[in-house]
This record gives sequence, C-alpha cells and structure tokens, in this order.
Amino acid sequence: MSLGRFRDVSAIFGVFASPGEPVPASQQVDILELDTLAMVSQMWGSVRSALTAGELTGTGVPGAGAVVSGLDPEEILGMPGVESLLALRRIRDEAASGEWAQVVIDMSGGVDPFELMRVPQMVADMIERLWPRHRRLAAAADNARIARVVGMVDALVRDCADVDELLFDASGVHVHVVVGVDRNGAASLDRARAVLQVMGLPVSTILANRVLPEVLSVDAHTADAPGGSSWLDHQIAAQSAALDHLRATKDEAEVVCVPWLSGPIDSVLSLRKLGVDLSGGQMAAVGPRAARVERESGAGLDSVYRMTWTQSLPDPSGLQLGRSGDDLMITVSGVRQRIRLPSVLRRCVVLGAFWDAGDLTVRFRPDPDVWPQN
Repeated sequence: MSLGRFRDVSAIFGVFASPGEPVPASQQVDILELDTLAMVSQMWGSVRSALTAGELTGTGVPGAGAVVSGLDPEEILGMPGVESLLALRRIRDEAASGEWAQVVIDMSGGVDPFELMRVPQMVADMIERLWPRHRRLAAAADNARIARVVGMVDALVRDCADVDELLFDASGVHVHVVVGVDRNGAASLDRARAVLQVMGLPVSTILANRVLPEVLSVDAHTADAPGGSSWLDHQIAAQSAALDHLRATKDEAEVVCVPWLSGPIDSVLSLRKLGVDLSGGQMAAVGPRAARVERESGAGLDSVYRMTWTQSLPDPSGLQLGRSGDDLMITVSGVRQRIRLPSVLRRCVVLGAFWDAGDLTVRFRPDPDVWPQN
C-alpha cells in the first residue's frame, strides 16, 4: 500500500493505475494506491444522507443538512487529520480482511510516519475536548434529534481507538527503517529509533540502502581522472563507518545491506534481487510498554515511585515531560507521545526525570488530593 500523494508506484511498476483498488503486480504481489479525496467524498456523502434523512423524519438536527450540503469534500480534506485518518482506516480494513498474507505500507514519498501514527489519538482527543462523551450521551438522551449525530461521532471515536490499537500492536506490526549508509543516515536512524522506542514499537530491520561493494575495480580511465579513485575510497570509508554505527545497537534489529543495483527497480522481480525479507519475527516489548515500576522509598504519602525503561536519546536536552490527566506526555526528538500510566502512578505527581546509561527514569510522589487514605 502506498500513501504517496502523487500515486506513482503503479507507474514505476508498469501496471494500470486504479486508485483505491488493488492492482496485481505479480502472482503474489498487489499494489494499492489510496485516493483520499475519493474516500472523503464517500464518507461525506454518507454524512449528508444521514443528516438529511434525520431532518425528513424529524430525528435529526434542524438546519444541519443545509449546512453540510454547503461544504465540498475538498474543504473537508483540508481539516487536520481527516486525510490521514481515512488512510489509516483503509489500512486497518485491509489488514483485518484476511485476504492478504502480509500488508506492507510504503511511508516514503513525503509521508511523516510519526505524525501519521499520532493522528488517531489526536482526532479522538480533539473530539473529547470539543464534545466530551458524557455530554454527548446526555444530549442524545435529552434530545432524540441529536442521537443520530452522536452515533456517528461515537463510531468515529471507536475507529480511532481501533486503528490506534492496530498501529501499536508490536505482535503484528513490524517496523523496517530504510537509511542511507552515510553520516546523515546514521543520525536519522538514531532519531527514528528513539521516537519508535517511546511509541513502544521495536525496529525489526534496519535496511542500509545502496551499499557499495567493499572492493571495486576502477578502470584505467577513471583511475587517471582527477579524484577518480579517491572519491570511491571516501565513499567506501564513509559507508564502512556508517555500517559500524548501524550495527552498534543494543536492540534486536537486524541490519541488512541492500546492494546498489545497476538497473532500475521497476518490477517485483527486480525487488527480489535486493534479497530483503520483510516478514519479521516476534519482538520483545520496548519503551514504556516494557517499563519497570517500583517503590523507591518511603510509605503512604511519603512514598517515592519510579518508572524506568530503556530509551535512546540522541538529544537529551530535547527531552520534555508533562502530565495530562492519567497520562504522561513525553517529547523525544521533537515528537510528543502520550503514555498511559499504571494505576498506582495516576494518583501521583511527577517529581522529575533523569537519563543514565541508556535508561530513562521518571520519579513520582503521591498526590494528597487523590491518594487513598488508610
């Protein structure tokens, strides 16, 4: 599945483009390019029909149909999170359909994978802030005309929770990171690994892209040219240093060297020449999902608790912590993630945090206002 805005994967593989429909690229591989505008049009048509039917039967919100009919799908597409959420819902549907042995999501082509994975939670939080569930239920109970709209909103919130659960299920989701074999590639991997750790997603495979053979033959013409062989020597030296950095990790990720092919990758057959296996295996939990919670000292209101997990921090100065209700808000490498706290820590306030030898420790103390009194 491709999330690229220009939907050029079908052209690269030389197959007929049919956005929104799987197109066979070989006997075992299908290509699916998503058309989010078409999905918005379909969804918006359903909303219009529901609200119009509600007005006609007297069970809808008066005037809502006229307001909705004045909005075009293109306007809805510009609302924050709508396009991404629809794409994620389609991914969820394909993954749960049972039709495919494996669903591979291509997040290249300008897609920010970290922002994409945060969309379901962002949309659900926005709905709860604008129209909390208890108010929706009260409105539906007191006014039958609003019940239809409440039902649609509740269905959207359930979709957000369902997609979020699928995205962060490490038992069924495998992350494969493609990086260049140079200093920039190594730095980007460090940042990606840190963010994925705090999201609770282990990296299955690190794909070192376009690796040159360590021994290259330089013809006489190239060798005699100014800088001919020195350029290759420099590239191979930089590549070797980058590969050493990629392999010097403490996690379970496998480093796979992807060769630099002489021809273009324009078919499934040429893809197989890369020798890459994306099947993935069972991975251990990482980040907050593998956190250890223990009482450090004291008892009762004088207790101090700590929550510790292994966390890489390419830029320790960029670490930020906050609290929102029962959740811990943590920012790593510029990406903020919401972490649901264990029950004992939800009744605590954050004392502070420190990072040492690759472990992040957050310390808590009981909040007297909500801590149970003996």
